[in-house]
Amino acid sequence: MTTFQFFLHNFSEPFCYGICFLLTLLHTRSDKHPKWRALVAYYFIATLLMWKAGYSYPNLTLYNLLCLLSSIGIGTYFYYTFISTIKRRIVIVYVIVQSAYYLTDVFRADPPKVFDSMGFVILSVGVVLMSFLFMHQILTNVTEEPLSWNFDFWFVSSQLFYHLGSFFVFLTYGYLTRKLQSSNDYSIENRMYLSQLWLGHNVLLFLSALFIGGSMLWIFFRKKLPSSL
Repeated sequence: MTTFQFFLHNFSEPFCYGICFLLTLLHTRSDKHPKWRALVAYYFIATLLMWKAGYSYPNLTLYNLLCLLSSIGIGTYFYYTFISTIKRRIVIVYVIVQSAYYLTDVFRADPPKVFDSMGFVILSVGVVLMSFLFMHQILTNVTEEPLSWNFDFWFVSSQLFYHLGSFFVFLTYGYLTRKLQSSNDYSIENRMYLSQLWLGHNVLLFLSALFIGGSMLWIFFRKKLPSSL
């Protein structure tokens, strides 16, 4: 495995989280709402966790913790973004469900020896649901500001794109790991195939980060354009 391949398989994930951390940190310079600060903290911790996971094996505990952290961090963002009390309660229920699953997994008598993707499936389903609830909110609360200038819209769109794609990656990854474990064929070669599948997830994460960065540039230049005319 070349150095570049080693980076892609082990450190592209913390690299992507690091980009998201820097972008959300930059955004807090103009918007100091608590939801953005929560995301800054989330992406910072996620970057550290995944960086450590790149050096650690097994790293199942770190990924399980990342799943819980993602639910709390993104859930906090949606909680502060939603106007409706009902939608906020949905966020609370979602975080409770994810937390309960995490605790059940931690205190399980016979913890799985391979990656348990069900927690990440719950994560993606929850984020997709909350993303659609957000789209409903902006469509029913129209403002004079162009939608293309709304950074929340672009950020949620990036999460919708990432988690819709990741949902199928998590399902497939979980199915393959259980199948390989049951057949006692969890060899180095098969692990490499799984690594390639997870690399597809990292690509989705990277595209999501680029989407966030591109939307920030779009909003910045579109808002500056009228003043230059």
